Amino acid sequence: MASSLLISTFHVRLSFMPDFHLEPNQILAITLFAGIVLFETVLPFRGSHHRLRHVGKNGIFTAFNSVILAGFGATLNLWVFLWIHENEIGLLNQIERPFWVATILASVLFDAWIYWWHRLNHVVPFFWRFHQVHHSDMEMDFSTALRFHPGEMLLSSLANIAVFAFLGITIELIVIYKIVFNFNVLWHHSNVALPEKWDQMLRGVLVSPNMHRVHHSMKVRETNSNYSSVLSVWDRLFGSYRKSDPDKIVFGLDYDRSSEDQKFGRLMARPFTSNKRPERNAK
Repeated sequence: MASSLLISTFHVRLSFMPDFHLEPNQILAITLFAGIVLFETVLPFRGSHHRLRHVGKNGIFTAFNSVILAGFGATLNLWVFLWIHENEIGLLNQIERPFWVATILASVLFDAWIYWWHRLNHVVPFFWRFHQVHHSDMEMDFSTALRFHPGEMLLSSLANIAVFAFLGITIELIVIYKIVFNFNVLWHHSNVALPEKWDQMLRGVLVSPNMHRVHHSMKVRETNSNYSSVLSVWDRLFGSYRKSDPDKIVFGLDYDRSSEDQKFGRLMARPFTSNKRPERNAK
């Protein structure tokens, strides 16, 4: 990366892979990921007899998305970030501010955008065609956070690039937010049981597991709520916050519940079949 503010690379050398290295953010991500998996194992919210199969199926989406989108997305993002930096494009580049102020502003503004993009994925029928694949998961653990149709990933990448340019967000400004975002998304999708008092304290600031479980409810009025990804304030501010008893929540949609519907090939074809979606004002 052409940025002096990126953290220098740690080199982890293995005897059988002498040129293999991990960057600090990758080491941090692996550590946090392992911690979430450990907590799910020790303190599960709900027991599962098919955990490995569930994680494996959702992992296929990650592998598929990585193969299809990683090269294209990484190249395009790098080009846009360099273009923004070199030409001082966007709102944040038009004001004098310390770097730490710009980082906070970029993170808060981009988090607000992610809220509205998520909400649009529920409201706009074309976007819902792809987003429903994420919501059709009838179990919920960290791997649910990886279950996205590649069409949605592509649409999201293109939309985010436009927002980066409009706001003037460079890679230096977004790297901290992305670390927090990735961890929190894995965390609030996880199958971890937190005492309600702890969960309530957490969702006063951040999206908590119980808060996001409501969003994955089969009840339409609950599916169409709690859209926030990091900061929970957006749902309260824009009137989409909803509470529910997490023990009574049934995950998934009221369709695509058969074993055939849950097969990878059927889920990949889902956006191109009938356009079922939760209605905005359903009771």
